[in-house]
Amino acid sequence: MRWFILSLMLSVTAVAGAQHCPWDCSGLLLVKTDVSPENIYKLFPVLVNEKKEIIVDTIYGTGKPTYDTCNLLYYDDYLAYRTQKIKLHYWYAHDTVYHFAKDNYIIKVNFCKYKNKKLFLRLTDPDSPELHYRYVEIANMALIHLHDYNMEINARSTNKVKEAVSKFLVTMDCAAWGLKAEDCK
Repeated sequence: MRWFILSLMLSVTAVAGAQHCPWDCSGLLLVKTDVSPENIYKLFPVLVNEKKEIIVDTIYGTGKPTYDTCNLLYYDDYLAYRTQKIKLHYWYAHDTVYHFAKDNYIIKVNFCKYKNKKLFLRLTDPDSPELHYRYVEIANMALIHLHDYNMEINARSTNKVKEAVSKFLVTMDCAAWGLKAEDCK
């Protein structure tokens, strides 16, 4: 009986102390385009679900306001935003190592919750006198599960991750954004 209790205590301690991967259920959407950040940001791009509701990425259990709207940000802006958020909670530091996403736009989202769901990039229509949205459907296979690359991310194997996730890259030209050709120069 003593051995059973000792084994039980050890297994509970081991499970309680187990380190979890910071990228469990962490998803990433990468968008490549030649359109400048100034022109992209005029569209206020945000990820929405099939009901056209804005998706919010959350770090659960912090007791702090760790709710982040899934806005599409240029990598440098994303990195600056997440670096600033480290002051709120240290877990944001895990979002500052996506060097493979450099020169692209990025959205962090819960992979497990949205992996088989219809997702859209909601854009405002800059030419509409009233607030009008357009929706660009995001292919389901475009969502990257960061957990699948946790070893490479931890090892800072940027080129290896960049090559592996290149198949997920969403490419959008000027027409896909609904912009005029002169806005895309």
